[in-house]
Amino acid sequence: MESELILEYLGNGLIRDSLLIKSILNGDTSPRDYALFLENKMTTSTEKCETAELFDAEIYSSAFLRANFESVIAKSSYYITQMDDLELVVPVIDCTSPPLIDGDPSLLRVFNVARRKSDPTAVQLVTTSISVQDYKIPEVNRIGPAIVIAFFAVSDMRASVVDQYILLGLDYAFTHEPLYEVYKLERVSTDGYWNLTSIPEDLALNPVKTVLTARRRGFYLSAESEQSNIRNLVWTLEKASPTRAISLWQWRGQPLIFDSWAWVHGIHMIFCVQTLFSLCVLMLIVYRKACDGKVWIGDSFASLSNSTLIVRGLLVFFSWIVNGKWTLLEFCISNANDLTGTQLVPIHSEIVHADLMVMFLSLFGLVGHIFKERIDPTIGVFLYEAIHDNRQHIVKMAPAVLQTVRAFSDKEYRLGIAPVTDLQREMSPMRLWTTDKLKSVNNKFVFASFYPKYILMGTLILFVVLRKVYKIFYPDPLAPSLTNRSTDRSTNERAALAQKGNLTKFEISTGAELQARYGLISDYKNYVFFKGLKFASPDGVYCSGYVVVNGKYLVATEDILTIAMIKISQTRLLNVYAYEVDGFSVQRTARLVYPNTFSWNDLLHLNVTILS
Repeated sequence: MESELILEYLGNGLIRDSLLIKSILNGDTSPRDYALFLENKMTTSTEKCETAELFDAEIYSSAFLRANFESVIAKSSYYITQMDDLELVVPVIDCTSPPLIDGDPSLLRVFNVARRKSDPTAVQLVTTSISVQDYKIPEVNRIGPAIVIAFFAVSDMRASVVDQYILLGLDYAFTHEPLYEVYKLERVSTDGYWNLTSIPEDLALNPVKTVLTARRRGFYLSAESEQSNIRNLVWTLEKASPTRAISLWQWRGQPLIFDSWAWVHGIHMIFCVQTLFSLCVLMLIVYRKACDGKVWIGDSFASLSNSTLIVRGLLVFFSWIVNGKWTLLEFCISNANDLTGTQLVPIHSEIVHADLMVMFLSLFGLVGHIFKERIDPTIGVFLYEAIHDNRQHIVKMAPAVLQTVRAFSDKEYRLGIAPVTDLQREMSPMRLWTTDKLKSVNNKFVFASFYPKYILMGTLILFVVLRKVYKIFYPDPLAPSLTNRSTDRSTNERAALAQKGNLTKFEISTGAELQARYGLISDYKNYVFFKGLKFASPDGVYCSGYVVVNGKYLVATEDILTIAMIKISQTRLLNVYAYEVDGFSVQRTARLVYPNTFSWNDLLHLNVTILS
């Protein structure tokens, strides 16, 4: 937060020689009965800041500003003795102050022109930074609001030392007058609180207290200890430069993100293990092909482009329900505040990114099954990443959606302003602004926040429809694959057309019909033909979820890990079946796998080949 005008009026020398004193006050430092508002470099006012739409006349009234300054002097002079010799000339307000412009009822920055009673020519600027925020005293389990004031006096802008002091008035703004006490800042705690120790006027009456205080912003669902996104904010006390100390009010925060249901995201660890295992199998096959002098790279999505991908999407959806849609809501609020620039809401974006990717890749697979099309995973991932990364730009291009998002963001931002009764309103014009409880999930807001994802699904469906239309006008003839065993193309074509509806032994044995393989998977040739015979292609075998173990058995890829566990435990944990392979032929009946069915060497010799 920066006050831009005040330095223009103070200059770089003595306060008494500044433009503020010489021109605005005409060199007269006798006390005034009004407040002075700096509107721009040329204009001042004694009424209000004309350009500030959210100007709060009660907080910035002369009476309140003066009463607070006099209370600070009276309550701090027992420790800061020089304060007792000061009298207020005029409180000055910089109309470019961010709390004033934003209408923040919990923050106040005042530049008080004061002079010494013993020497009226000794003019000082006493800057007070005031915040109504939360405090707690852990030793006695005491919590509540407090008014925190950090102030310092400057008589020369060229000074190299700024002595800052802290006052604390516990339980304000719910008391008629803050009971200020001087405190010393010990440190900033690991969770972002100022750790303050009191310096009481009378130890016999007021023992030393240790108080933790911070300006707390954020939101939670049920309780802060269950699901919450909170930031503890404190400001930096500048002690070297009067210029920076006066113009800047620098806040820094410590995010505290709690989710007692975060364990549901552990499903991604399971997904990770499954994916890594599938990649290891794929790398073994690629290696074996390379040893045979062939270059073959299978589809890394093959093991996922079936019911497994749909199940993953359902598991992610179920995890959202279990944690009360907190993950989605937190993401939507963070995204909305990034769009509006209202505040910074940090989240674990990697978790949301992973959840949404699994969910939408699952939907991509479902679209492929519905339209009976194969959707290249590269296209799916590219579309998702492109739209997810540019989601904010897409929302900005839809005014109605942006307005819905902005309305909720602005409303949620100010929910933390504590409501007060008429009696409490009379006690103080300032308000406590703290964390707020989200009583329910705003489905309209969440629905609008996912507008870019509707563009994503629409784009994908359009791509599939266009591909369907293209195939109608330009049908793909059943083009057989030529191999080194085939020398007569026309013979293969006739055989392919004749056997178009026939299933191979591989398909009959495993039940995996190659032509019915749709979803999120790369396109490939289902069959190869030579010498009038029809074979399942290596891509077809692998993408159906099968591999050949050391040229002897056909095994489901997902069963390899189970077979390894059976060998380790020497116990048949589950019923796993394998099909014997004789050359390029698959036996129609399967046999049970026992601990001694495969050797470890067999499991390292995984391959795919054409199968009849």
